[in-house]
Order: sequence, then C-alpha cells, then structure tokens
Amino acid sequence: MSAKTLNHFVDYRIQVQDCSIFYQQSVRHSSTPILFLHGWGISSEPYQEVLELIAEQHAVIAPDLPSFARSSYHNLISDYHSYAKFIVSFLEALNLPQVHLVGHSLGGGIAITLATLIPERVKSLVLLDSTGIPSVSIPEIVPRRAIEMTAQISIPKLKLQFFDIPKVFTHNLLFNTGNIIYALLISLYQDSTHLLPSIKAPCLILWSEKDLTTPLSVARDMANLIPNSTLTIVKEGYHEWMLWHPEKLASIALDFIKQVELD
Repeated sequence: MSAKTLNHFVDYRIQVQDCSIFYQQSVRHSSTPILFLHGWGISSEPYQEVLELIAEQHAVIAPDLPSFARSSYHNLISDYHSYAKFIVSFLEALNLPQVHLVGHSLGGGIAITLATLIPERVKSLVLLDSTGIPSVSIPEIVPRRAIEMTAQISIPKLKLQFFDIPKVFTHNLLFNTGNIIYALLISLYQDSTHLLPSIKAPCLILWSEKDLTTPLSVARDMANLIPNSTLTIVKEGYHEWMLWHPEKLASIALDFIKQVELD
C-alpha cells in the first residue's frame, strides 16, 4: 500500500484480488465512513469538489472502480455483482465493518447490489441518479446525452466540463475500452428491480428532475420498491448535477447520514 497527501485526502493504492485499486481516504476519521462510488466512464477525480466538501464534516473513501482510470485491471467485468464482489474484497482489505454507501449512476447500480449482498455492512444508502432499472436503449441515450451536455455548457465550470471529465473519459476509452462498453451495457440493460425490495438500509434517492439519462420515473419506481426510502428531487442540473452543484449534494447527503447516525 502506498500513500500521498492531497487537501483533505490521502491517496492510496491497494491490491485486491488481481486488481490494483486506487482510492482516496479523507484525513478526517469517523466510526462509519462514507464510501463513494463514481459513475460510468470516469473516476472519482471529477467529483473532487463534492468529496472535499463532504470530507469537511465526515470521513470519506472514494475508490476508482476496477479497470477505471487509476485502478488498473485487464479482464472484462460483466455485471453489477462482479463489481460488487470487488468492493466487498476492498472493504475487507481495509477492515471496514460498515459504511454509508453513496453511488452515482453506474456506482448506484453497484451500490444496490452491495446493499443486498452485504446488508450488515451498509448502514445507509444514497442513490444519486442511479442505474438499476432499465429505461432507455443505446439509440435513445445518444441524443439525450447530447442534449444534457449541450445544456450544461451554460453552467460556469468550464475546466470541469472541457478538461477534467474529457481527460478521464478519454483515458478510459483508450485504455479500458472493453469495460467502458460492458459498463455502458450494464448501466442500460441490467435489471436490478428484483433486488430493491430486499434493501434493508435506510435509503435516500436523490435525483434531478431534468435527468434525461436516468429519468425521474426510475427514481419514483425505486422509491416505490425500496423499503424505508425517501425520494428527494432537485431542480438543478441533469444526470451529473452534483458535479456542478456540489454544495447542494453535500448538504442533503450529510443531513441524511447524520439523521441515520442519530436514530
């Protein structure tokens, strides 16, 4: 294991099975940290601003998913369950008995599987514009993503939009082509609906009302099927709204997690 300090975080790398997983761990410690799982095509890096805000008040661990960006892995990963098994091994390697689980998009689909695979280790669950219920096909998703990305140009975070996200996505596309494609297919077509009623942890479903990638109808279906769940809808942004409005995500997620810890 190696380490490097950066702001509120220390950068680490650890061998899990045959994957070298890169992760950031906050300097702040608490009994039950937040485990943050990033979305499709990128890594934890574009979420840095929101991670920093959360880390001001709570412990955070944010890995790059296996084969994405800084977590090198050369085999294909074909479903949520396979990703979840990696994260289980990761938690075991770090000796973490419990976490608050936060997952965006693909990370949310993995989080759903984790919450049913190791329910005793998931103290709470936050699903951010999550995958897990198929709603659109590849021919449908392309124009929707084009609309969202064009609309986001008006939001004044040009470095994030034109450098940070493209840099990570291009790296993954060039060096992780197989799993980029597989992960897209998983996100669009793998159905985890049958798992939702089995989720035992308190669950916050947090969604943008304008999300075209995973529409609000998906959030409503999840809220209807997940016991002890709360649906909160924000007006800001689109599928990646939390990258442009990190203060809002940090505030809502931390309030929810604090309440879970008080109960």
